[in-house]
Order: sequence, then structure tokens, then C-alpha cells
Amino acid sequence: MIYLFYLLATFFSLGDLSAEYKQERVEIRLVNELFRLRNEHKADSAELYFADTVQVYMKYMRNVPRKKITQSDKGFWKAHPKNKFEMTEPVRLSDKSGITTATIIGKEYLDGKDFKYEKVEIKFNQKKKIFSYKAFNIKR
Repeated sequence: MIYLFYLLATFFSLGDLSAEYKQERVEIRLVNELFRLRNEHKADSAELYFADTVQVYMKYMRNVPRKKITQSDKGFWKAHPKNKFEMTEPVRLSDKSGITTATIIGKEYLDGKDFKYEKVEIKFNQKKKIFSYKAFNIKR
């Protein structure tokens, strides 16, 4: 019995298992890349992360094609050239019925100096494309 345990421990070390748990999930990498592109105001590149039709985008846009989101972002960044978003907490993920929701807490700078705290909720479909992107002002 001890010999069997020794063989199992030799082939399946705990170090290998812990490395799997430390790997970053795809959605976290996508969120980090999306915010990098948004902070650089690269709307055309950020467009690739969205589904063909997005159910909810920000506050007022519903069931819009991703091209419309790109146009909206370009217009917003033209009006706010120093806009950027800084994450202040790690990305939190939750899964429900094949949909992954990423919750991001951070500071949005409209003018590059003054900021407001925001909570951003991004929902990914099973193909890892964004179909919902909502931002809420929060108090801190």
C-alpha cells in the first residue's frame, strides 16, 4: 500500500497541480488586452473582441453591431482625448450557464487628471466574445 502511494506521489506531484491553478484564464487576458487597447484609443483593434451583435453597450445602446460600437468609441475619444481607465482591483470572474462575467473596478479619467470610480461588467459568450459591456459609477 505504501509502495502504491509512493508511485502515485512520484508521478503526480502537487507542484504540477498548483501550476495549473495559477494559469490565467482566457477572459482575464482578454479584459487586460481590451483595456490596453481602449486606453490607447484603438477602437478598430478593440472591435475584434466584441460579438457581431452586442446586446448591451454602456448605458443606452442595445442590440447594436460592433461597427456601431467602434464609431461610438471613436466619437467619445475625439471628445475626450485624455480618457483612460485604470484598474484598481483584480478582475473577478463568475460563470453561469456558459456565460462568463468579468467584473472590473477602477478609475476612469475623462480629462487625464480627475477621475470617478467605475464598475465595469463584461459578459463573454461561449466563443469568448463580448456580448454585454456595462459601466456604472460607484462611490468610494
